[in-house]
Amino acid sequence: MERRIKKEAEAVKKWMKKVTAPIFLICLCAGILTGCGNGIKKETAEAVNGKMNQALQTYSDIEKLVQENNLKVEKEFTEMKGQLTELSTQVKSEINDTTEEDGQRSLKELDGIIKNLQEVKENLEKMIAESK
Repeated sequence: MERRIKKEAEAVKKWMKKVTAPIFLICLCAGILTGCGNGIKKETAEAVNGKMNQALQTYSDIEKLVQENNLKVEKEFTEMKGQLTELSTQVKSEINDTTEEDGQRSLKELDGIIKNLQEVKENLEKMIAESK
């Protein structure tokens, strides 16, 4: 049983590492958000902000699962909260100064981050359920 839990924990760690790579990509997109252009549509700006909030909420859900089940995670995962929060603040303050194209690119990057975070959450929930 303990060996299986360790194996599942390793799988979750792999998923967590998979999540950190897109965070750096989205940070690059945030840099793009400061570019010049014709502006961003209100709907796109709202979608970017909504997806940023969704990513933060999903991370929070994972963090809660980790804490409730006394699991250990790698340093990169705990640092991700600060990165996401900082990115969210930057995106919200600069979203109106970006182009529609950059907003659409950011939406795609955020979709990838959210997908990876949801996969981590699902794998973590599965691991916890199987260990009980």
